[in-house]
Amino acid sequence: MQLTPAEAKARAAQILAALQPTLTQWTTAVLDQAVLHLADTGRPFGMNDIRLIAPEDECRKAGLYFAALTGHDALHPDEPQLLRKVGEEPSINPKAHGKKVNVYLLTRAGRKFITDRQAARIEQRRAA
Repeated sequence: MQLTPAEAKARAAQILAALQPTLTQWTTAVLDQAVLHLADTGRPFGMNDIRLIAPEDECRKAGLYFAALTGHDALHPDEPQLLRKVGEEPSINPKAHGKKVNVYLLTRAGRKFITDRQAARIEQRRAA
């Protein structure tokens, strides 16, 4: 049975929501740091850039991480967009066989969201 685009989008959202809890605090912390570093260059960035600087275990979960930040406005329509897709490029991952990956810019709201999350992690460690 073929899905309509709306049904496919809804199904993808359900799958991503079910996988989101598998994104550990450690992976989120590593990817937060990598995204802030890449955003500081002022150039668009994406999975290829993450692949070059993050450990392989964290790279495997980066898709979920990006989906959470780009989907934030869909989950919370009153909130500003955190990552803005600005293009695509072929993946450097040999297993992807040239599949396109998204390229993003971090918005001001996204930077604040990530730095606030980092501050909350630091506070949590201090309280422990």
